[in-house]
Formats: sequence, structure tokens, C-alpha cells
Amino acid sequence: MLFSKRNNQKEIEIFPYDNTLPDRLRKQIYHLLVDVYQIETGHGYNTSSNALYRLNQPMLFAEVRQYICAEHGLLDFSDAPGCGSDPSNSIQSCIMFLLDCKESDWVVDMIELLFKFAVDHRLAGLKTIETLNMRFRENGVGLEFVEDQFIKIDSTLLHMEAIKPALLLMHSAQFAGPLDEYLEAHGQYRDGDNKAAITSAAKAFESTMKTICQANGWSTGKGTAAALIQTLFDNEFLPSYYQTQLTSLRATLDGLPTVRNNNTGHGQGATIVNTPDYLTQYALNLAGANITILIKIYNESQK
Repeated sequence: MLFSKRNNQKEIEIFPYDNTLPDRLRKQIYHLLVDVYQIETGHGYNTSSNALYRLNQPMLFAEVRQYICAEHGLLDFSDAPGCGSDPSNSIQSCIMFLLDCKESDWVVDMIELLFKFAVDHRLAGLKTIETLNMRFRENGVGLEFVEDQFIKIDSTLLHMEAIKPALLLMHSAQFAGPLDEYLEAHGQYRDGDNKAAITSAAKAFESTMKTICQANGWSTGKGTAAALIQTLFDNEFLPSYYQTQLTSLRATLDGLPTVRNNNTGHGQGATIVNTPDYLTQYALNLAGANITILIKIYNESQK
């Protein structure tokens, strides 16, 4: 690793994503896309992708451009803030959008779509995604590409200890439902819908418990978080030598539904209730930690 990067403290701790993508990061992602899609510019500036040609998917960049324009109400990319023109060549158009568009969320949308396609079609492997995420970290941008989408991370330590282990453990057919809900929660948080994010995080936690109960043939009662937690304790899901910690653990497990019920589970009345980012981060981290310990215990019980 170059000295300049070893000496960059942003590698140690990332900053919250604030709808800003540094110019340096945009150019680094440009070079990564050129490598992944084997983009070349021939005579007459006719830019093409050798990788897409071999996949018989020459219209991918045009489809991505059209999708983003439709979703964000643009006639073409020249309507986007910071983009003064929209070349007819769709690859050139997307590259200019990546480098120039001032609406960073829209740029992240495009990066996400292009790397999701690359992963799904084996143009990008684990090493490429590691490089992509490293670029975000070294520029201090709190986004990480996980399970085909970007999620917001506000603390490197909490992300590595609470969120990422939960995502990895849920990545199986048995926990596909909780995984979908947990990813949805992170997507809603990234989009600024904090109330929905907390609700989805709580659903993922509850779905994890329900999946474990059903796999063991235990009653799920009314299906509420309280009923599911009670079932886990009644059936001694936790090892007996944890008895001294049961009270504290139960309080932790009860914590997430409490956050959801107090902040999003009921009508807000005449006054708009704003759910702050820090509470949403807490809910996502708490859900991740709870899901991680539950699935780890379940997996251990199946050996």
C-alpha cells in the first residue's frame, strides 16, 4: 500500500454519508468500471464495452440511463444538476453522469445498478467488490456495497461487529425473509425514511425468531416480538449456563420492539414526529446484534 494511503486516517474510521461523493472517488470508480466492463474508446470516440459485447448485452448502459431518468423525472442526463450535455453514446453518457452529476444519490443509484449487473454476470468478483468498498472507505464515505446494494454505515467498528455478521449469517435460503427485510431497512435508512427503516429492522428481528421457532416446531403464538421471545426462553433455546445473563439478554432482545413501538408503531397525532438518524442507527445496530446471536445459537444447535 502506498504511503499516502497508509497515512490517510480515513482508512481507520469512516464518516456518515451526506449525499456527497468526492471528485477523487468518482474518478476511482470510473477506472474500476473501465476495468470491469473492459471499456474502450476507438476512432471517432466510439466508446464500447468488450465485456458486454461477449455477454450479448450491448444496451446495458442505455437501459441504466433510461431507468435513472425515468425514476428521477429527467428527459435525459442533460437535465441532471451539473450535467450540461448527454452524449448519444450511452457509455460516454453514464461516465459523464458519474463524474459531473451534482446529485450524488443519483450517482450512487447508477453505480449500484452497474455493479449489481457485474456481480450477477460474473464480471466482478469478491476482489473487485473489496476494491470498490475500499475506495469508499479511503475517501471517508459511509457506504458499502453488500448483497447487491449500498448500505449506509456510520461507524466502521459497529458495522463490522453488528451489521455485517448479521447479513452474512442471514445469507441462506432459510433466513431469506429476514435478510430481505434487513436489507430493506438499510435501503430506507439510506433514502432518509427513518421510521420505515426502524419498522423493517424490527420485522427482520421478529422474522428471525419466527424462522427459528418454526424450524424447531415451536408455537409462535400471536407472532409478536414479545410472544416469540417468550417462546425462545420457554424452550430453553439459550444454553442453561447462560441463566445468570438471561435477565440482561431479555432486556436487550426487548429493546428493539420498544424502539419501534414508541417511535413508529402508532399514529403520530396532529404533530409530526421526526425520528432522528441516531435512533435509526441504534435500531439497525441492535437488530444486527440480536439477529447475529440468535442465528449463531441456532446454527450451533443444528450441529
